[in-house]
Amino acid sequence: MPFKIFSVSTTSLLASFMMLAAISASPASADVEFRHALDDSPLDLEPIKGEEITDAVKAFRKDGKNPYNGNADAIAAGKTLYEDNCQACHLDDGRGLGPSLIDDVYVNARANTDVGVFEIIHSGASGAMRSFAERGVTQDQILKMIAYIHTLKK
Repeated sequence: MPFKIFSVSTTSLLASFMMLAAISASPASADVEFRHALDDSPLDLEPIKGEEITDAVKAFRKDGKNPYNGNADAIAAGKTLYEDNCQACHLDDGRGLGPSLIDDVYVNARANTDVGVFEIIHSGASGAMRSFAERGVTQDQILKMIAYIHTLKK
């Protein structure tokens, strides 16, 4: 019995690959998985009492990109939040008594991303870095603090 060889056109093959790429990039698979800096366990991102999950937080949870980066109003709000919550340990310029926020030295490999910084501020890390969510700081406020922290890097 002779073998039948199937021919596949380049167009069909390309269309198949594009469809596969579209499926794997679907929004359902794009959600960021937030992990605790100390033990890599999943973070509980349930809103704290009175917290509203803003559109900015929803977007950040989807793609890990801080929508407030470069936003002057958010940066101004982040500066005030930084002064109230972070400056005592990280100083006014971010060089810090604890880990510096302005160099490229990271104890936690994820801390060089907005997701990693969010995880640390939200749920804490080693040393004196405790959870700011437990102190009443909202996820939206954390994103604004991160936007401000970016301005400290020279």
